[in-house]
Amino acid sequence: MLSSALSVMRNSFRLIAFSVMINLMTAGSASAHPSGLQAGDPWWRAWHWDSLVVLNLALLSLLYCRGLIRIWRRAGVGRAIPVWRAGAFLLGILALIAALLSPLDTLSEDLSWVHMTQHMVLMVLAAPLIVIGVPGLALTWSLPKSLRGPFGRFLTGTAGRSRRTLHFLLWNPMFLWTVHALCIWIWHLPYLYEWALQDPLIHDIEHLTFFIAACLFWRVSLDVRVQPTLNPAASVLYLFTTSLHMMTLGVLMALSPTAWYKVYIGRTEGWGLSPLEDQQLAGLIMWMPGCIVYAIVAAALFARWLDQADRATSLARPT
Repeated sequence: MLSSALSVMRNSFRLIAFSVMINLMTAGSASAHPSGLQAGDPWWRAWHWDSLVVLNLALLSLLYCRGLIRIWRRAGVGRAIPVWRAGAFLLGILALIAALLSPLDTLSEDLSWVHMTQHMVLMVLAAPLIVIGVPGLALTWSLPKSLRGPFGRFLTGTAGRSRRTLHFLLWNPMFLWTVHALCIWIWHLPYLYEWALQDPLIHDIEHLTFFIAACLFWRVSLDVRVQPTLNPAASVLYLFTTSLHMMTLGVLMALSPTAWYKVYIGRTEGWGLSPLEDQQLAGLIMWMPGCIVYAIVAAALFARWLDQADRATSLARPT
């Protein structure tokens, strides 16, 4: 059964990759696109350097590196924040650059499947990589000494009623699961989805809410600064149920007989796709590559849980 499921996944990935390749190679039948690209323009060069995005990413990276250097000077290189976690943070920054500054962002104006890919990069690639990098600890150490304690207590919410409320908002798994799910479903409602495409400010708000909700979602299982809110068994359920509802949305998009987003009418044709075909491809991307990340992390946590249980059993046995 597992081999059959893997075979279906491989075939789906091949279908997606083939469709993407064919449609990008045959693009150019229209004279221009809402993205600003002209027919025959090299879309792979359609990078843009939004000053606000560049500034924020540069500031985040600078503060992280400053805190990381201070930690390693005090505790030793690789202590507190291992090198591989720092590398994960760097990969997360690169994923944000790919999502927000690369041709993904430019082409998302024309194609729903590119827009979906952009969202998946933000939520299932950049966000968990950033969280794995333990940014809270590094950012705390980037601050002056007088501010580190208050900022650390603010992040962990360890004392007082207000901090307990903050801890609920930042760590309670049921609350964060709900926020994450609502964020995905609500932003894919036709009215809000089309509004984001037509208004740059709303588009930025959409991306920001996707990324923040995803970071809060992933930190419950992956953040190691404090005692994890969820044990590995609960984390498996937490991630598995998320993959189920996202798969449901992807299936609805992929199998819908009509196009949901009328704003793409006149945009997708220049890339060799009808709006419905474009939507179906977007649904497949959420359904397969998007959801598989949750399944992989859930499987890794489940394996770790079994390993921990096996070690505990071994230690409990009399020698």
